[in-house]
Amino acid sequence: MEYKYHSIVLEHTDVGETDRLYALYTKEAGRIMLAANGVRKPQAKLAGNLESITLVEVFAAKNRGRGRITGAIAADNFSGLKENLPAIQKVFATLKIFSRLVTQEEQDAGIFALLLDYLKAMDTSGEQEEKIEILTAGFIFKLLSGLGYGLEMKKCVSCGAMLVPSRNFFSAELGGTLCETCASRENRRVRIADETVKFIRIFFENKMENLGKLRTEESNLRNLKLVAEETVKWVAG
Repeated sequence: MEYKYHSIVLEHTDVGETDRLYALYTKEAGRIMLAANGVRKPQAKLAGNLESITLVEVFAAKNRGRGRITGAIAADNFSGLKENLPAIQKVFATLKIFSRLVTQEEQDAGIFALLLDYLKAMDTSGEQEEKIEILTAGFIFKLLSGLGYGLEMKKCVSCGAMLVPSRNFFSAELGGTLCETCASRENRRVRIADETVKFIRIFFENKMENLGKLRTEESNLRNLKLVAEETVKWVAG
């Protein structure tokens, strides 16, 4: 059978002398793996449309087992992103996190749109480290939420009390913020700054395209990374 996928190329692995195996995140089927035969031959034209971090329409033949790519039309290769070394390095690292969190062949058009919005935002981010870090943190928190791991950022996830400024902690295991009293009973928790709580709320409530307008201190970026890392570790195992 023939299939068409609206896809984002995540990565590829060389197989044999001339073939490749591609990991794609698709609008129609989630994360899938497809083979491309002979794509590494000098005269092969298919490879140019299947570079990592490319939005592409992929045509595939599939009967039993893994499908085979028969054609590809690139829609956006994010040239601005690929010419921006700090941004492309961050995107590659983020796609590794994405692949840990996203399961095989589970359709989710919302996650596809979120990933595409992240790449578009990074494509125009410039080389401002602060902007790159904020966009990436925002994407990871929005991804977690989109996958069903929304974090409680308005009250204590244990007792339900409203948060008191400057005295809060975060527990990935419990899925949100803890008041000082409840945090004293938890072994695996980290301090969370008021500004970090505020930013995570903003991430959840806004589109990716708006997050690049935010500005913050380095200490908040470090705290955002810490909370994100703790959550990813807990979710991905």
